[in-house]
Amino acid sequence: MTHHESFEKHDHHVSDKSCRICSLTYSHEENPSSLGICPSCGYKILIVLLIFMIVTSYIAWFGVL
Repeated sequence: MTHHESFEKHDHHVSDKSCRICSLTYSHEENPSSLGICPSCGYKILIVLLIFMIVTSYIAWFGVL
């Protein structure tokens, strides 16, 4: 039996990763992320970035900068 045949018979472990921000585990197969961030933290970051962009545009528009 070669190494590849024994690998195919071996049970594959489902890897759960932990989020870099909140340290909760999430399934990387269901929610792939190259940054290692769970989906809920990713949405929170996007919301904060959106609010920051809106505030910055208002500051630039009214010349308060």
